[in-house]
Amino acid sequence: MANVRLDFEGDVARIMLTRRSKANALDSATTAALRDAVRQSADANPRVLVVTGDGVFCGGADIREMEDLDPVAAERFIRGLHRAFLAIREHPAPVVAGVRGAALGAGLELLVSCDLSVAADDAIFGMPEPHVGLPSVIEAALLPDVVGLVRARELLFLGDPIDAAEAARIGLVGEVVPAADLETTINAKVERLLRLSPEALALQKRLIGRWLNLSLDQAVEAGVSAFRSAYGTGAPKREMEKFWRRRAGR
Repeated sequence: MANVRLDFEGDVARIMLTRRSKANALDSATTAALRDAVRQSADANPRVLVVTGDGVFCGGADIREMEDLDPVAAERFIRGLHRAFLAIREHPAPVVAGVRGAALGAGLELLVSCDLSVAADDAIFGMPEPHVGLPSVIEAALLPDVVGLVRARELLFLGDPIDAAEAARIGLVGEVVPAADLETTINAKVERLLRLSPEALALQKRLIGRWLNLSLDQAVEAGVSAFRSAYGTGAPKREMEKFWRRRAGR
């Protein structure tokens, strides 16, 4: 796949953007390859998917391609990006983003499409679209829920980058660690996920996705349905028995 590598390690799938010379900028070919890699990984039914970038996470959409688009081509381009990000959001397993260097524009939208995230302390984040004459669209719509409406407006209107500490403070990234510890921390988070019930995690991910699109009353009812479904998997009884054995020191 063009500029994207997909690997499997046991129950873990790993996708890496490999367009390092272009800061992993997402052109149409790379975006399509990312979408295909996500879908291929989902078909393999891993318990966790990790998304990273070679050198940097993702510097955004490819401006070289974008500057020559006409309206029809622009819609095709942005819909392609959305399909890639939606594939991540709909992936059945938890998706962990590992951010090194930068997550800008479409790279930030890629980040917020993932479920969990770890960033190096020297990473930067931002939505620079105002500086190239564009609004932020598609998965940028998640930002008001992620960081709140006031902070989302600051990011989207001004286009200024923020550092990793500020990104963590506003809830844009889950955890910030020294750059040298990034891989170790990602792997530790993956190991924690692997110790949990895959059925429960899959149900929780689907439910969170529904929460984002439903009214409060509908979200509650969806939760009741998911709670009932969990008991059809056998996971609650199995995991509760493990809980009591741990409490008893067995």
